[in-house]
Amino acid sequence: MRISVALFNYENGGRAADGTYNFTKLQAAFADVNEPPSLIFFCEAKNYRDQAGEAKYAAAEALSDELGVPYSVELGSMHRGPLPPAIFYNPNVLVLRCWWNQDDPGAYEDQRNVARFAVRESGRIAEERTEFLAFVNHWEPLSGDVRLEEARRLSRYGDRQPLPVIGGGDLNATASGDHLPQRDWMAAGFSHRSHKGILGPDGKWGPDTRAMDYLLGTWNTETQTRQDGCGLYAIAEMAWQRNPNRPILPTVNAGVDAGGGLLIDHGRFNIIR
Repeated sequence: MRISVALFNYENGGRAADGTYNFTKLQAAFADVNEPPSLIFFCEAKNYRDQAGEAKYAAAEALSDELGVPYSVELGSMHRGPLPPAIFYNPNVLVLRCWWNQDDPGAYEDQRNVARFAVRESGRIAEERTEFLAFVNHWEPLSGDVRLEEARRLSRYGDRQPLPVIGGGDLNATASGDHLPQRDWMAAGFSHRSHKGILGPDGKWGPDTRAMDYLLGTWNTETQTRQDGCGLYAIAEMAWQRNPNRPILPTVNAGVDAGGGLLIDHGRFNIIR
């Protein structure tokens, strides 16, 4: 059983300075996919909740027009601003069974932005269908301490979770390992260095990998594997391990971060043993 999944971080959700939306770039980003995704993790759904959700439905319609898939959409939660993540899914393939909304009074923080799906073709009736969890996150961009707390809230979806899990998002952080894209930290001013970097005990700046290493484990250069971690695996890294000659590329557009872009948008999953 195979489900196609995509992760897309769309700047301001396609919202222009005058408050209008243009989804032609969203359509262009998906124009060349080999297979229409059954599930799309989407970041920066800016003001998609306004005007009775007009923008979120327009984005779903634009994707449907481009890919020929009848996408449904759900908005997630974000406390620090009107840029919540969202999920788009094909209801012909997936049955949405659970999604905590922004104002649900009974939701815990580690339940927000987490969906429970069933695969429609996996069974004739509800009780027979295979379930999995899917999460989408947009972590704090300014503080590694806050990102570490966000990572800890995700730990229940690693090896402690009995269901298969896949997730992704703009995590604003990279992991340890020199096989990942690197940055010249002194090329940026202090405030920009401090957002995603950390000052080491030797007085030198480097990447703040604490949050991602908590999820994935710390990279061991001798064994070329990760140690510890809560039981989640990075999809890009696993692809690189199968073909180390194909480098892992940054997920930040060129020229955005002084000193070079990092891999900060991640797709992750757990393995059920």
